[in-house]
This record gives sequence, C-alpha cells and structure tokens, in this order.
Amino acid sequence: MRCFLGIPVPADCRNAIRENWVVPEIERASLKLTDPGQWHITMAFFGDVAYDQLIRLIHLIGQALETPPQGAFHVNSIQTFPPKKPTMYVAKCVPEQEAMWQQCVGQLIEMASLCAPQTDRKPWIPHVTLARTRNARILDPVETSLHNIGWVPEFATFYRSEPTVTGHKYIPLHEFRLNV
Repeated sequence: MRCFLGIPVPADCRNAIRENWVVPEIERASLKLTDPGQWHITMAFFGDVAYDQLIRLIHLIGQALETPPQGAFHVNSIQTFPPKKPTMYVAKCVPEQEAMWQQCVGQLIEMASLCAPQTDRKPWIPHVTLARTRNARILDPVETSLHNIGWVPEFATFYRSEPTVTGHKYIPLHEFRLNV
C-alpha cells in the first residue's frame, strides 16, 4: 500500500491560507484543487510498502521521531512549484530550527528505506500542495507573500494514500507526538 508521513495543517491555518489564495479565473478549469481537509506537509513519501513491513516501518519512524525538532512552522508564501516548469500551487512553509528538521527528515528517510525501498529521496522542501494542473500543464510563475500564518505541530501522521475517482484519499494509520 502507498504510504507517507505528513504533518497535518490545522483548521485555522487552512482558513488563513484559503483567505489569502485567489485562484486566477483563467486557470481554474485546468486545476485540480486539493481538499483542504487533507492539507499536510509531507515529511517522507514511502511509496508502496509491503503489508508485512508496516509495523516495522512504524517502529522505525517512531525511533526517528523520538526527539523531534521543536517549534512552529510558518507559511511564508503561496507560489507555483517547482521553480522550473511549475505544475502546482503550494503554500511554502519554513520551520523554526530548519537545520534540525532537515536532519530529522534525512534520518527518517534513511531508516525507513530499510523496509520501504521506494522511499523518495528528493530534498525535503516543506510545503502544502494546494492544487495541481491537469495534464501537467505548465503555470506562469507566481508568488504571494503571507504573514502571521503558522502553527506548532502536535503530531505527525502516518497515512495510507488510496486512489479514488476524485483523487487520492489519505487515511490516517498512526500518529507520532511532536512538540511535547
């Protein structure tokens, strides 16, 4: 089953992001909006994980998050992403203690790859995916600065990603405490 670890975005931050994001009318038809109730910052994408490896993976994630970095995540902009050939709108996030978060995510990925060989090893760029283009249409670059939007995450959630007709549905399987 396809799995990932994410930090959910709380309702007040989701509302603040939605209030500050205006989808250009000309692009509306070519975008597939992400359900705000499923907005999260992906810490690690594990790909397809064998069912018999799930308990081991959850244990390894727990070890990697035994002493997680502390502090808030700040949403500092809404922008098109990735920088070259953008096909998404994202809310870019910056964690306090960013170097410690990068190290934590790196360790998490290394440990998880022991039982989840499809673990994505791309550099971690904390963001919330707001929308994707249909048919990989390239967007014009856009960036809107945001201020005073952020939260202190209380937990990270291990999700199963299940494809549906309307897009992927994220089903929580396990939570890991952060900022205790």
